[in-house]
Parts: sequence; C-alpha cells; structure tokens
Amino acid sequence: MATCEFQKEIESIIVGGDAKTLVSVAQQIAEKMIFKNDRNGRPVESKSVSTSQIRNIFGTSKKIEMSVNENNVAEKYGQLIMLKPKMAYANGRFNKKGFRGQDNIPGFATLVNCLSYAIDKVDGDFTRMKHFFNFFEAILAYHKAEGGK
Repeated sequence: MATCEFQKEIESIIVGGDAKTLVSVAQQIAEKMIFKNDRNGRPVESKSVSTSQIRNIFGTSKKIEMSVNENNVAEKYGQLIMLKPKMAYANGRFNKKGFRGQDNIPGFATLVNCLSYAIDKVDGDFTRMKHFFNFFEAILAYHKAEGGK
C-alpha cells in the first residue's frame, strides 16, 4: 500500500493529541478527496470521493467509537484494525480501471492511506483511539465543506 504524505503530522495528532494539526491535516486530506475542475473550481463528481463511498467505513468506525471504553479497548482496537482491509477493498473497487465507467478516484486512496497510518499509530491506546475518531470525523466535516456529495 502507498504511504500517506502526512505521516509526521498524523503521529502528532494521534499520539500527541495535537488539535491544531488535526484541523489542518483533516482539511488538507478533504481537499484531496474532492477533484475540482480548474476552469470553474467546481467539484467533478466522477473523480471526487462521495459520502456514500465512505459511509460503510465511517459507520463501522462510529460503532466502535460508541462502544469503546477503557475496559474493552483491546477488543475494540482489534475491530478498528479490521477497518484496514475493508478500506483496502473499497479502494481497490473505486480505483480499478473501468469501475462503472468512472475515472479513478485518487482522493479515496489518500483517505485510505492516511487512515490506515493513523490506525497503526493508535496501537491499542484508549486516548489515541479517541484522537483517531476525532480525526476521521474532522476529515468528513471538511469533505462536506469542500463540496463532497
């Protein structure tokens, strides 16, 4: 799998709880998820990540977040790790040649690579897990603000 260009920043977010960096990086990732036409600056839906494309991943993440506590963090971290193959599968679907006649969606690969790296940094720690959930939610909020459908 390719690497995330924000590794240093994500480590600061997940391990250190750096909220300022979280906001900045979440916005940058969201911007990469929306492909904008240079002529008019509007999103090109066929090349942009749609909310429905990430709904399954986010839904699973949200279920884990709602049920995690300090007593079951090891079990819930195991479930969080299982998001990585789910995301890799979705990335493969959306970025294979000829998917439903659409172009590749490189922003989805950016999301998958960065979230996978963030999951690795959680390392079974309860506080880091909370930082991960905040990070994912911020990415989605900025995705919508950038024009994500």
